[in-house]
Amino acid sequence: MESKRSTGKLIAAILLCVVAIGGLVFGILSMSVKSTRTPAETRNSIVWVYEYAEDSMGNNIAASGTGWAIGKQGEEVRYIVTNGHVVQEAYAYPKADPSIYGEIRVYFSAAEADYVIPEVVFYSAPEDKDIAILKLPSSTDKRVPMIIRPSADVQVGETAYALGYPGISQQRTSYTTYGMDDITVTQGVISKRMKPNGVNYESFQMDVQIAGGNSGGPLVDKDGYVIGINTLSAVEYITNDSKVGLGMNYAIIMDELIKVLDSEKYPYTLKGESNFMNWKTLTGCGVFLVGLIAAIVLFATSKSKAAPAPVAAAAGPGRPQTPPQMPQGGPGAYPGGMPGQQRAPAVPRAVVRGVTGRFAGQSFDLTRGKIVMGRMPGVCNIVFEEGTPGVSGNHCQVTYDPVSDACMLTDNGSSYGTFLANGKKLAPNVPERLSFGDTFYLADGTNKFVVTKE
Repeated sequence: MESKRSTGKLIAAILLCVVAIGGLVFGILSMSVKSTRTPAETRNSIVWVYEYAEDSMGNNIAASGTGWAIGKQGEEVRYIVTNGHVVQEAYAYPKADPSIYGEIRVYFSAAEADYVIPEVVFYSAPEDKDIAILKLPSSTDKRVPMIIRPSADVQVGETAYALGYPGISQQRTSYTTYGMDDITVTQGVISKRMKPNGVNYESFQMDVQIAGGNSGGPLVDKDGYVIGINTLSAVEYITNDSKVGLGMNYAIIMDELIKVLDSEKYPYTLKGESNFMNWKTLTGCGVFLVGLIAAIVLFATSKSKAAPAPVAAAAGPGRPQTPPQMPQGGPGAYPGGMPGQQRAPAVPRAVVRGVTGRFAGQSFDLTRGKIVMGRMPGVCNIVFEEGTPGVSGNHCQVTYDPVSDACMLTDNGSSYGTFLANGKKLAPNVPERLSFGDTFYLADGTNKFVVTKE
């Protein structure tokens, strides 16, 4: 009787411990999602948005801007916010004239050709709200959603930070990946809240420096909350082709975006919301608690049944006891250590490596997708500077087939040609098989590359 009473007390004590541990775990999980970030930390929410449009006559235009992720904290991202004018040519023009082809890309890294083709699920023209919302083909964890701060909380004189891909900065970078490391952060203050001429939205006037390419990117406060969408710069034209910035820039206030999100029922997180109360956290806590309780109860029950009764312990004096059996083998039975400790050797990857010229010594991984060379950002992932002698906008490309373990080099209709090491000039758009160790060059040989394995 006393044994049963002791066992009941033990189980009750274990259950109380479980409740306490569960509360501790829940608290830790709740704190695991930071409600604030530094402006630099918000770069893991930013993407590069690229658009291309072409009419039936072959006239084309390419432009780019910045976008940022929205959604519920702790969940994967499905929606991107940017400006309407960032996607206008590729979205609005084909709507007005079906003979125009348009394509929009959301890049996580142009260097790795890591991009998706989104769907424009909301569009407002530049003179209206100038907001576009892009829906990704599937949810992704490559970016995290930003937290929106209501506009009434933002004060004149408050410090603000603009994030994005300003073209003026990218042009001065030797090799732009359009990944998180290429995002520019600039700082200034909020000057006032106002409505610019010729548009139908309210904005914050600021002295935060922005330029072409910043459009659509977030304006954040010191804690990383989004307070605006970077949109306009005030300029004064000296001549038709020359202009100078006046130091007054504009960002659409968040209340304008919140109206759209509420109307279209797109998910987002507002400052002050409980960002840890998501289904993943609750499910994880529930599974943890139930599993732990069941395991401890089972353990306690097993120990109680295995305990010898006092009478049985006194019976059968002198009965031999069977010693515990040791498992066969042991660490010495496995050459090199226990199973699972051996690591497979690294498998060489197919790469294109620069031999001479601008990219000498740099390697580009072919197993991640085709490598396109030329001067057009967004189309090429080895991007030469504008005006590089002999290099076309879309010069050539290299692909790798892992099944046949072979590489193919194709000239994309370049003006000055793509050549093999023996001087053979490739016919445009006709793939040429390369063996590992083969070299090729663009135009006059200044920029030479080799396909190899590393």
